[in-house]
Amino acid sequence: MTAAEKWILDLSVLQSGDRIEVWDEDYESYVGTVGQVSLSLGVLWILEAGTGARRLFPFEGCRMRRAPLALAA
Repeated sequence: MTAAEKWILDLSVLQSGDRIEVWDEDYESYVGTVGQVSLSLGVLWILEAGTGARRLFPFEGCRMRRAPLALAA
């Protein structure tokens, strides 16, 4: 199993700039860069790849893993 295939089990291991994949409760998937983490609230914001939209995710309601870095064209 590669590092990108391991699920993140602790929100405290994430920091701004980390590239992750997120699956929400509706099984929608998102890829983006962590913008901010709030350990006290149990949430994080990501900047979605492609659109640049800022999205809020509760850690408890989602599955997350590190995403591979995007390749430059």
